[in-house]
Amino acid sequence: MPKENCKYWDKCYQRNEVHLRKYNHPHTTNDKGLDGKSENSTKANVQESGNIKNTEDDVQDKYETASLREEAMAKLSGKNYMAMLQNRIKLSEQKEYDNLVQSNEFIRHKFLVEMPPDFYTFWKFLQQLNPNKDGQELLLFMEKQFQLQLVGPFEFLAGKFQKAKIREPGDYLRHWRFFYDPPEFQTVFVRKSTQIHYGYWRDSPQENSDLLVACNDSRKNCEFAFIAGNIFDAFLYYLDKDFAPTPFTAAMVVTTKKRLQKFVEINDITLDNLEKLRKKRNSKVVCKTFHRAGIVVPYDRKTQLGYRPLIESDAELKKILKVLEKGKETDTLDPDDPIKMAVMEKLNPIAVAANIAVDECDFGTALELGIDLFSSGHKELHMLIQTLLVQAYSLLHRPQFIAIAKAHLEKRNYTNLSIFDLDNQ
Repeated sequence: MPKENCKYWDKCYQRNEVHLRKYNHPHTTNDKGLDGKSENSTKANVQESGNIKNTEDDVQDKYETASLREEAMAKLSGKNYMAMLQNRIKLSEQKEYDNLVQSNEFIRHKFLVEMPPDFYTFWKFLQQLNPNKDGQELLLFMEKQFQLQLVGPFEFLAGKFQKAKIREPGDYLRHWRFFYDPPEFQTVFVRKSTQIHYGYWRDSPQENSDLLVACNDSRKNCEFAFIAGNIFDAFLYYLDKDFAPTPFTAAMVVTTKKRLQKFVEINDITLDNLEKLRKKRNSKVVCKTFHRAGIVVPYDRKTQLGYRPLIESDAELKKILKVLEKGKETDTLDPDDPIKMAVMEKLNPIAVAANIAVDECDFGTALELGIDLFSSGHKELHMLIQTLLVQAYSLLHRPQFIAIAKAHLEKRNYTNLSIFDLDNQ
């Protein structure tokens, strides 16, 4: 007997077997799917369809990945890449600089030396002298009232380096380094609009206490004079010897001296230790030099190891160098100039003898010759000077002085000595 059609036909929702046997429906429901195909076949089609879709997605993903990679590589190539790299480096350097400038470690890092205690104590005195002024205002006050520029590490304490442009390492080492300043000397005072300057003297870069203060006028000559045993005494020396007070500043000078005397008494600072420190240093000086300060190197007086005199006297060496006065006036001589060639011919055996002395552990000999040639001021000798100083300072374990000497010889000038004036050159 034929079955009746279900009145709900394809809308029928029942899955009861009795109902399905009694009425006809548009699709069979035993082992077939709703489309008349087996469930396995349906699953296979679904899987196949999924595989096709996945393949299409993979192709699309690969295309998008390749496109993105191509775009990224284009951005990182050539000038764009270098610009990005340089920006990253600059950001890193700026962050390091900003952290460094917050501590006194900046001085050791940039100037390669550490300041003695009296340096920081003198800054405290200036702050007490003018409690309502900030660091840079203190510098301006000293310059206006006493014609005295506080430079180098004082400018760091005053905050001038806080927002300053980052410079090359050599620029910091040349900062306020006058024409005749050897690596052993560090400027801290400058008489405004002159070449008169005062600074600490270190025979070794590690020295950071009981330092002598020396002065020089590079417009006159290369000679240095030890004038004080600390910076307080140096300031008093400046007021008495190099400062010319006016009727408007005379009272200020008297008041400042009284306040300084009171400050040093309260803080137990000795002002009259120049002779004591100078005598102590003189006992270690192995020879005189053109700059009059002499040099200090380790020397065993019993074995006479550490230094031997040059094979020519100072007078004879000066006589040889005097021929180069023409070169000094014209800045440099042609390498093939007969005058220079004649001078180098006479200097050569002196330099060779100094090298032999170094080979035999008399390191002071090369240092003496290097410093004397440096003090002569002849730029055409810079190559020889650098060879001698690098050799001597290396063997004496004074690498900081090597860096200072190289930086100075690279750009050795009488003017434009401040790092803050570089943009105006």
